[in-house]
Amino acid sequence: MPKPQRLVWLCPEFTPYHDTFFEALAADGSFDLRVIIMMGPTQTHPFAPQSQRPYSWQMASPRAWIDWPLLRSLLDEAPDSWFMVASYYTPTLIAALFTLAWAKRPFLYWTDTPLPQEILWNRRQAEPRPWWLRLGRRFLLRWIFAHAHRSLATGQFGVTAIHKLGCPEEKSVIFPYWTAVGAPPARLQSPESPPLRTLLGVGQLIYRKGWDIAIQALEIARRSRDDLRLLLIGEGEERALLEQQVQAAGLSQHVHFLGWKQPAEIARLLGTADALIHTARWEPYGVVILEAMAAGLAVLGSDASGAVVDRVVSGRSGFIHTVGDAAQLAQQILQLADDAPRLRRMQQEARQTAEAWQATRGVELLKTLIGSATSPP
Repeated sequence: MPKPQRLVWLCPEFTPYHDTFFEALAADGSFDLRVIIMMGPTQTHPFAPQSQRPYSWQMASPRAWIDWPLLRSLLDEAPDSWFMVASYYTPTLIAALFTLAWAKRPFLYWTDTPLPQEILWNRRQAEPRPWWLRLGRRFLLRWIFAHAHRSLATGQFGVTAIHKLGCPEEKSVIFPYWTAVGAPPARLQSPESPPLRTLLGVGQLIYRKGWDIAIQALEIARRSRDDLRLLLIGEGEERALLEQQVQAAGLSQHVHFLGWKQPAEIARLLGTADALIHTARWEPYGVVILEAMAAGLAVLGSDASGAVVDRVVSGRSGFIHTVGDAAQLAQQILQLADDAPRLRRMQQEARQTAEAWQATRGVELLKTLIGSATSPP
């Protein structure tokens, strides 16, 4: 049996989808995995790794601006080790990139879709980034693209963005997020196929997520079907404005704000809904799309969401609406509210898509990327 390939993965923060992929890597046995997490739980990612994981993991020093002992430990890794550096969001990650390049160590760079100039992460009004920040980011990214063996982006949105930022086409690879698929959902094993009644939205209550559009679409759809309801999971600065919108529209009994939920509770709530609604004005990827499809949910998503564009076939596993078009979204909701067999077919198609994109597929892709570079010519 060949010796496992040493792989050191530098990760900005810990999330359930990271854990899913790390567990798949550990189970495969082809990699000797060491995970280094840069930051502990944050407001937007309040997850913490348990002490016992099926892979080796550690936290970077929370007190040091740059964790120098950690950088030295990278250089102490065996000469044939490979490295995955996910983003450049902390000083230690940037220092790690320069350290690996200086030492001529092979590394892959993995990024979400870079933030467009016209989009702000949370706020409503976009402001031009300072020229020096735009220039600095461009130079840093071009340097990374030049030194990385390959640059991985989470979807087609991401690959298109890094091309524009200077990554050569031959060095860019689509490498999405991965989520646990699990057993077939109960809804698809039931002989009953009820029509759409419950929509579920999952995400921060911020302007970028577009929940005001979802509420407006529900208001329009309920003019024809008064038995529709919307559940929203998440917290954020827009909650008070959204609650005012719900009250003004007379939807207080039909839109329910459930607050932030742990992953296990989100999974349970996915099992109680009929479709996922995802109205983001811009979403670099959207892991909840993958989770919903694994749960056998049809997806009603905007064309500004990376995972929607990558995974949803409009009319087959859900519907894709033009971002911001509440009237179009309302019509799509009504189509499924009046056609239970079609909703069931979409739910089945969504599940089949999830089964085709299990974490083991990502492991094989990673093995191919590293194996093609280490195999003798």
